[in-house]
Order: sequence, then structure tokens, then C-alpha cells
Amino acid sequence: MTETPSAQPAVPPAEPNPAILPALAGPVLDSAQIFQGTREVAIRHGSETYRLRLTKANKLILHK
Repeated sequence: MTETPSAQPAVPPAEPNPAILPALAGPVLDSAQIFQGTREVAIRHGSETYRLRLTKANKLILHK
């Protein structure tokens, strides 16, 4: 019996590893907090609006 791959790979939330993250001036947000079950969010920066999208390969793409 073969298993069918799920539409979205299960990626467990991980704690940031301080050894590999650069020093950040602000908080570290988990992508699950940002997307809240969706695959795309709008980010307003000044007078511009950007789209942050989660791809099928579980990568992030930022569009202006």
C-alpha cells in the first residue's frame, strides 16, 4: 500500500536557534502566527501594500 503525499508538508513549529539567527532588534514571529491558516497576507508599509505568500514548497515570497 502506498501513501499519497499530503497537499502541504507537515512542518512542526521550531524554536529559533540563537546560534544561526542574526541578532534581531525585534520579536521573532512564527509564520503560523502571521498566516493564521491562510497562504497569503497583505503587509502595509507606509503608503505601499505588499503580499507575503506561502508557496506549495513551503517557501515565502514577498510581492510589491
